[in-house]
Amino acid sequence: MKQPESIRFILKALAFALLLLPFAGCMSRLERNSLEKRPASETMEFKTKKGPVSMLVRISPKEPRLSDLVDLEIEVDAEADVVIRPPAFGQAVGDFLVRDYSERTPKKSNDPTRPNRRVFYYQLEPVHTGAHLIRSVDIEFLDNREKTEQKGAPNWIESEPIEVKITSELGDQVPSLANLEPMAPPQSISDSVLGWWLAGLLLVSLAVAGYLLTHRRKPMPSVANPPSAEEIAHSQLAKLLSENLPSQGLFKDFYLRLTGIVRTYIEGVTGLRAPEQTTEEFLSEMGEKQLFSPVQSNRLKDFLEAADMVKYAGQKPDTSQVENSILRAKEFIDIKPTSDKGV
Repeated sequence: MKQPESIRFILKALAFALLLLPFAGCMSRLERNSLEKRPASETMEFKTKKGPVSMLVRISPKEPRLSDLVDLEIEVDAEADVVIRPPAFGQAVGDFLVRDYSERTPKKSNDPTRPNRRVFYYQLEPVHTGAHLIRSVDIEFLDNREKTEQKGAPNWIESEPIEVKITSELGDQVPSLANLEPMAPPQSISDSVLGWWLAGLLLVSLAVAGYLLTHRRKPMPSVANPPSAEEIAHSQLAKLLSENLPSQGLFKDFYLRLTGIVRTYIEGVTGLRAPEQTTEEFLSEMGEKQLFSPVQSNRLKDFLEAADMVKYAGQKPDTSQVENSILRAKEFIDIKPTSDKGV
């Protein structure tokens, strides 16, 4: 008798899963090794404090090799009634690629001196040997304490840039196939592990069989298109303007977020790593790739350099300068790159 199509599918899936079974033990060992806690002697720590908030940045190991994954842990402590918001990172942290991100905040703090604490963890991958720069880590917080002068106003605490030196296991040696170690012998799997895997495979097979036998093929539901980079930028800009930070004298905070919105938008439409670059680096790469017309490039240069004077030189712009910066930001969000070289 001819087997139904669903039964043949289940048998094929089960056979494929059994083929992958010998590799399960190896994969679990690799995962455990990648998450092992490194000793304190191999960890770099950098502390920053601003008002009711303190930040501790931990990086390990101190001298990673190109084959290592680097642990970046951001520990933020604040007084009660201070809201801590997670950092906003993209696919990269400075010169590193982000391989994993999670929040590791303890569920309950037994330390009365640290009533408000959040811990953010990144697993980073170096891309080449030599110096790797982790740019300033910005953490936003809202101070809702009763006695504060700017209650509920957003504020930021930021760390200093950190340089990490990446070395190579080979050093100055030239790689050679003759130096490769021989293949390790096969590793046996304990009976208990094998039993659990077989039980799991049986449950999965029964679940798949039940689903196929009780459900008919249904049309796939339509998936809404994700918002475009332009729509995201306009939404973020509208939120920023609604907070009216310049009228509160928070010029640095306003320009930090305003330039961040423009840089993130440019990254979304060109692929240029704008948020992780300095203004000089960004303008240089933009000019080399000719992503915008000369007029647009000059306007963007003036916009970013004027913002830097507020963010880093303490300049306080007047109302007309703030309004001009807002108009420039809206203009850049609406322009399109003249070349796809950066995409």
